Amino acid sequence: MKMSPSPEVVKRSLSAHSVIGLVVGALMYLICLTGTVAVLAFEFERWEQPEPAEFMQYDEHVLQRALTAFLERVEAVGETVFIVLPTAELPRIHVADENHEWFVEPDGSLGPAVAAPWTQMLKDLHVSLHLPTSVGIVIVSALGVMLLALIISGLLAHPRIFKDAFRLRTGGSKRLEMADLHNRLSVWGLPFHLMIALTGALFGLLGPLALVAATAYYGGDQEALVADVYGADLVVDEDVQPLQIGVALTHLRQMAPDAEPIFLMIQHPGTRHQLLEVAARVPGRLIYAEIYQYGADGAYLGHQGFSDGIAGRQAIYSIYRLHFGQFGSGAVKVLYLLLGLALTVVSVSGVNIWLARRGGRDWVNALWCGTVWGLPLALVAAALQGLLVGMAAPLIGLLFVWLGAMVLCLRFADEVRSRKTLQCACAAALLLLLLAYYVVHSEHFGLPGNLLINAGLLILSAVFGILAFRRITPAVQNPLP
Repeated sequence: MKMSPSPEVVKRSLSAHSVIGLVVGALMYLICLTGTVAVLAFEFERWEQPEPAEFMQYDEHVLQRALTAFLERVEAVGETVFIVLPTAELPRIHVADENHEWFVEPDGSLGPAVAAPWTQMLKDLHVSLHLPTSVGIVIVSALGVMLLALIISGLLAHPRIFKDAFRLRTGGSKRLEMADLHNRLSVWGLPFHLMIALTGALFGLLGPLALVAATAYYGGDQEALVADVYGADLVVDEDVQPLQIGVALTHLRQMAPDAEPIFLMIQHPGTRHQLLEVAARVPGRLIYAEIYQYGADGAYLGHQGFSDGIAGRQAIYSIYRLHFGQFGSGAVKVLYLLLGLALTVVSVSGVNIWLARRGGRDWVNALWCGTVWGLPLALVAAALQGLLVGMAAPLIGLLFVWLGAMVLCLRFADEVRSRKTLQCACAAALLLLLLAYYVVHSEHFGLPGNLLINAGLLILSAVFGILAFRRITPAVQNPLP
């Protein structure tokens, strides 16, 4: 007896397949676009909150006063207090625990509270889709694994991909044009794409992998595994005494004069287990930082071994800076921006090719158009919301505008009209954002860092305007998103 699904089941299955494909494509696009923009996270933090004092020169008395002021202001201090030191990317000091955070003035007093929710939203979307971290980071890492699989399978499926590296057919079939663009950008950015996919996958999968390794080699003792990989936590037990930050920093300057302290961690402040850890960049190394450990009296106790420990420990602690391009000069950021944009285009064009192969046009095409062109508009609208009505819940504004763009495209049922409408709206929103920023932060508008961001917003507005008003030739009528 031959069993075959009914036409209705087939139709529903195809719809479910399309929805799943769109969801995965949208998530991949969201992660790629937010990751590209997040390359400038430090610059956007300064742009978003330009008022705090900026300075690079400080002494231990400033840090000591800041810590004292923080401990006096906060009634229930967390287990760890951070003092983030100024760097070239973010020349500000701020002090924080798990629930409180303030900038520090040049004299060591506490300044305004840290508030850059749009930038934080951007980073949270990229790292964990703004879901609970334990869940979101695993989903994002799983998408990293999928991206890695797509890159490898794409190379194997296109044996001429390197031979045709400079072939781009335009003016004819939209599917061929999109396929050439997809393949060319994939080849030109291949090393970067592989690195991003691999490091992105490792972020969230280290936890599950550690669980498997602990079960297989440590009898289920995850703490023993973590101690071997990252180094064991240091435990001290001594009489409570004032923390000697200056003594510790003086010793570090003498022991490792090239190391650049980037933040302090005061573990268990005001208790017998009080411990000072100094995180410092090591020149010529990709590791995020080496951790130097000191007792409350400033006595050196050792270091974590991220710079000179086992190879695996050094490699794991290098993933962050490599993934986000936080090394080298400003040219590295420009390169990451360009290659990140290329990866974003690759993620979109891959779905476009799938849509072209489906044949015909339906709600799926309209929804994808709203997804692609609605997200940039939504990101700008969320930033505009912050300037005009305060920075509360920028994610709500982003989702509202993004979903609104999808609904608009479904109602228009015409990708050309939808795309042009959303591009015009984004160009106008960028200009409005610039105007609002000038009104709200006129005294900071022309600062070098802010001027760079504002100039970029103006250029983006022009780009979206050109895209919206360019003439569509007959050969590419009804283009894909």
